[in-house]
Amino acid sequence: MTEKGLLQLLPYPRRLTASGGIFTIPVNGSIILAAEEDRGILYAARRLKAVILQALQLSLPLSVGTRPNTVSACSFSYNLALPSQAYEIRVDAGGIFITYGSQAAANYAVTTLKQILGQCGRKIPYLHIYDEPDFAARGLMIDISRNKIPKTETLYRIVDLMEDLKLNQLQLYIEGSPFAYESFPAVWELETPITGEEILLLDEYCRERGIELVPNQNSFGHMEGWLTRPEFNHLAEIPEGFKMPEYMYDSDMYPDGLFMEPGTFHTEDPEVLTLLGTMYDDLLPYFTSSQFNTGCDETYEVGLGKSKAQADASGKGQVYLSFLLKIQELVSRRGKTMQFWGDIIIQYPELIPQLPKNIIAMEWGYGAEHPFEEDMQKFREAGIPFYVCPGTSSWNSLTGRSDNMLGNLRNAAVHGKNYGAIGYLITDWGDFGHWQHLPVSYPGFVYGAALAWNVEHNLEADIAGYLNKSVFQDRSEKIGQLLLDLGNYYKFESRVRANDTEMSMLLRSNLGSVQLSGKLSAEQLDQLEQYISGIEARLPDLALECEDAALVGRELANGIHFVQHAVRLCRLKHQLAADQSGIRPEQVTRQIKDLDLLLHHYRQLWIQRNRPGGLEKSVSKLLRLRGEYAALAQRLSDTAAG
Repeated sequence: MTEKGLLQLLPYPRRLTASGGIFTIPVNGSIILAAEEDRGILYAARRLKAVILQALQLSLPLSVGTRPNTVSACSFSYNLALPSQAYEIRVDAGGIFITYGSQAAANYAVTTLKQILGQCGRKIPYLHIYDEPDFAARGLMIDISRNKIPKTETLYRIVDLMEDLKLNQLQLYIEGSPFAYESFPAVWELETPITGEEILLLDEYCRERGIELVPNQNSFGHMEGWLTRPEFNHLAEIPEGFKMPEYMYDSDMYPDGLFMEPGTFHTEDPEVLTLLGTMYDDLLPYFTSSQFNTGCDETYEVGLGKSKAQADASGKGQVYLSFLLKIQELVSRRGKTMQFWGDIIIQYPELIPQLPKNIIAMEWGYGAEHPFEEDMQKFREAGIPFYVCPGTSSWNSLTGRSDNMLGNLRNAAVHGKNYGAIGYLITDWGDFGHWQHLPVSYPGFVYGAALAWNVEHNLEADIAGYLNKSVFQDRSEKIGQLLLDLGNYYKFESRVRANDTEMSMLLRSNLGSVQLSGKLSAEQLDQLEQYISGIEARLPDLALECEDAALVGRELANGIHFVQHAVRLCRLKHQLAADQSGIRPEQVTRQIKDLDLLLHHYRQLWIQRNRPGGLEKSVSKLLRLRGEYAALAQRLSDTAAG
C-alpha cells in the first residue's frame, strides 16, 4: 500500500510502500553499524539510540560489524550508489535496515524513524521508504538585526527543530551591530551582540547535525547602523538621508511622506571596500561554510546622491552591478562563494548575463502571488545559479499572516523546483520592532521545510498536526490550528497590505494620523475583535508538554493583546477624526494602563528568548504612542476643567 494514511510523516518521503507484517523491536536488540566505514555516522546512530530510549524506554547498545549472536534492531550501511542526500529504510522480519548516501542522509533516516517510532512504538509495520530532497540546500534565515538578538539557547533550540525538519542551512541576518566586530568595539559596546566564540560553538553544533551555518552580512544597502555614525557617515551615498519616492511606501501609513536615514554606500569611495574587507575579516573566520550571503538588496539611494552623474551617464543598474562585482572580488579573495539578494539586478535583466557564473542569486518575494516564475526564468536563461527565498509572513503582523504564508511558501516551492533553483531559503524577518514572538514563525518553518524536501507530496502537509505532536507536544492537539487561525486576523482588515497588517501599522503610526484608521469601519473592527477574542478563549484548552510550554502560552496571549490594543486604538482614532468632545479623559487613561500592561508583559517575555540589547528600540514606537496618549489625556482634562 502507498496510502499516506499509514503514517503521518513530515516531510512526507518521496516513496513509501507497506506490506503486511509487523516487526517488533527486540528488547535485547542492538543498533548496528554494518561495516567499519559506517563509523562516520556515529552521530546519527547515537541520535537513534536516544530516540529509542525516549520513545520506547529501551536502551539499545551500539555495535560495529555483523555477528551471528548479535540481535539486530536497526542496522546502518553505506550505499555508494545512492545520491548524497538519499536514504532508504526497509522494515521486515529481519529488522530495520537503513542505507544512506552520506552522513547527513543517515541522520535524515533517523529523523523519519523518530516520527515512525512516536506513532507506532515497538511495533513497526513492514515498509520500504526511498527518500531524497527536491532542493539540495534547504535553509532558514533568522533576522538577528532588527532588535531581537536571540540567546544561544534559543538558537540551539531552532537548530534542533531544523534537524527534525531536515533543513540543512542556517543564516543569521546581520546589519548594524548584532555581531561583535573585534575591529569596531565602539559600534556594539552598548549592545549585547553575538560574539565570535559563540559563532564558533554554534557552527560546530550545526555541523554535527548536518547543517551549514552560512554567514550573512548586508554589504551595500541597509547600512544605516554604520552610516548614521559620525565616523562612517561620509561613506554614504546621501549622508543627510533622503525622502522615499511615493510609489515605494504606503501613503496611508505615511501621509506626510517617509524620510529615510542614510543606508546605502557610495560606490566610488575606496574607503567603503576597506571597511567591508575589515568587517569580513572580523566575521568570516568564525564560519566553516564556503558560502557568504552579502545581501546587497534595497539599495534605494544608488544614483540619487553622489553617484547621480555616473548613473545619468551609464545607468543606475550599471552603477549597482559595478559595485556588486567589487564585493564579489572581496568575497572570492577570502575563499567564499557569494550569495546576494536578487531584487535589484532583476530590475535590469540585460545586465544579469554579466554576473560571474560562480555567484548565487537569492530570488526573494513575500506575497502569495509574487512572480517567482518570471524572475527565476531570467536567472536560469543567464546561467546564474539561484535560490528561491519566500518568508514566514510573521514580521509586521503581530501574530502572523497564515494564508499569505502558505501561498508564498507554496508558490516559491512549485516554481523553484520547476525552474531549477539550487536552494530554498525560508526567511523570517523582524522589521519595525520585531514584535512577533518566535512561535508565530513556527508554522512557516514547518511548511517551508516540508515543501523544500519534497514539493509534490507536501503541498497539503499537516502543519497543525506536526505542530501539535512534534513541536509543542500538545495533548489537546489544538495549538497547531490555533496558531494558523491566529495568523488570519488580517483578513478582517480593510485590505491586504504588502508585508504588513493594519493593526501593526496602527500601533506604529502617530496618534493624530487618522488616514489609515479611516479605512477600517466599525463593523470590521467588531468582527476582528470577535474573531481574536474567540481565539483567546481557546488558550485555556491547550495542554502543552514542551519544555517552554508556559512561555509559549504567555507569548500567544501577549500577541493577542497586541491585536486587541490596536483595535481599541483604531476606535479612538475614529473618535479623534469625528468629534473629540465625546472622548473622556478616563477612556484615554484606560488605554494608557492597557498599553502599560502590554509593555510589561512584552518586556518580561523578551528576555526569556533574547538578549536585552535591542529591547528599548523595539518598544520605542509604543512608548511614543504612550506619550501621545498622555498628552491627549492631559489636553482633555484641561478642556474639561477650563
